[in-house]
Amino acid sequence: MSDLTARRQPALDDDPVRTTAPWAVLFSGTPWVGGAHRQHALARELAVDHRVLFVDPPGQRPRWRAEVIQVDRALWHAVPPTAVPCGRHLPPGNEVNRWVATAALSRWLRRHDGRVRLLWLDEDLAAPCAGRLPAAAVVYDATDLDWTFTRLWNRRHLRRNLARAVAAADLVLASSAALPERMPRRGPTPVVLPNGCDPTHFAVGGPVAPPVARLRRPVVGYCGAVDTRAFDADLVAAVARARPDWTFLLAGPSTRAGRSPLRGLANVVLTGPVGYADVPALLRGCDVTVIPYRVGGRIDYVHPKKCYEYLALGKPVVATPLPALRHLTGVIGIAAGPQAFTEAVAAALDTATVPSQITRRRAVAVANSWAHRGRHLRELLDGLPR
Repeated sequence: MSDLTARRQPALDDDPVRTTAPWAVLFSGTPWVGGAHRQHALARELAVDHRVLFVDPPGQRPRWRAEVIQVDRALWHAVPPTAVPCGRHLPPGNEVNRWVATAALSRWLRRHDGRVRLLWLDEDLAAPCAGRLPAAAVVYDATDLDWTFTRLWNRRHLRRNLARAVAAADLVLASSAALPERMPRRGPTPVVLPNGCDPTHFAVGGPVAPPVARLRRPVVGYCGAVDTRAFDADLVAAVARARPDWTFLLAGPSTRAGRSPLRGLANVVLTGPVGYADVPALLRGCDVTVIPYRVGGRIDYVHPKKCYEYLALGKPVVATPLPALRHLTGVIGIAAGPQAFTEAVAAALDTATVPSQITRRRAVAVANSWAHRGRHLRELLDGLPR
């Protein structure tokens, strides 16, 4: 059995949420440290009226010591023990690791008024936790279809756990309107809770990253992974060749296969990984922002939160016709194919600095903030047992 240590940052002891609210325990597929994703934003929204324990996924190396650290007013971060190394994708190993984690966390919760109202899962492989940590209600948040981007030998394992998580849930959420039709039919009907943004972080006014300010204008910006799963490098390469007078700034991690179609293009700049804190300053130096994602395949279900982040900065957006973005037609440019995409970017450049358009884009982002999503989430949770 693992040891469990706890550290905490100072907090007000008379805070009723921090001291008496019921617990929401989130078993996430995305670690807390360095994260600025949907999982982290919704955890903070849950902390409005819950004490939240955000649990990282099991590690790749053995770890018998778990640690819980308070990271905010009513929010704790747990790094669970890992009994079986590399066990996430081996069914018996995943079961053992989840059993060890829930056992350790159950002991910690009992020492901290452990009334768990919500057990929250946002990854399929956390499904075994639903049967091992008692809670008044279970929420499954579908942020991705994990089985669609794993190796063939592992897909059955992931799909089985997806079905298990959905069946265990009292409430199923989906980050995109295109997700429910791709999910198992058993369990509650999924409720769409789209991705959002933090308009304060992505404010229009603020510094511009010096390296971007030195680029030849106009600058067409993209922030995200440059890979083969979602990013359409062939599309970007075709537009870059058609408009050698434009600079294409691609900020984010990249794979060799993702970079390959862009090789030799002098007007394409790849920055590598960029920290969340640095993204706004980088994007402020762009004239137009783009979401050049592949369409027509399994990735069609994605709802890129970067769209709202771009809009919060007042930037014009051009995207490929992803189902989750089609309702924004008229606010963003939507185009398929190199010629249409090139024309849409050219049209967006004409409106890049129009004050009324900047205000409109910003208003759309504010209406799709994480605070707005949090209010909707709390309305949905009101219907669950307490």
